[in-house]
Amino acid sequence: FDKVNAGLQELFPRLFGGGTAYLELTGEDLLDAGVAIMARPPGKRISNISQLSGGEKALIAVALVFAIFRLNPAPFCILDEVDAPLDEANVGRFTELVKEMSDRVQF
Repeated sequence: FDKVNAGLQELFPRLFGGGTAYLELTGEDLLDAGVAIMARPPGKRISNISQLSGGEKALIAVALVFAIFRLNPAPFCILDEVDAPLDEANVGRFTELVKEMSDRVQF
């Protein structure tokens, strides 16, 4: 959990051009706790992922998947139309991260 959270905190501002995000346990008991994704894109307030736009959700999902892949890389990763809800600036940051990750994972 902590390593994925650290990876998300590092990747989120790279994909968004700023801002912060983190994982938060939703219960006291670790065996029964859920995980909430909290995010603050640049110029916005911190909120649960459910309150963000489709493009913002897509980028957060990419950041989370890539944080997990850094810890436990799979031989390949299929990303289907992740860029569809993204604007041009976000597509550029996304493709740069995919290029970087392609050293370890086949996309």
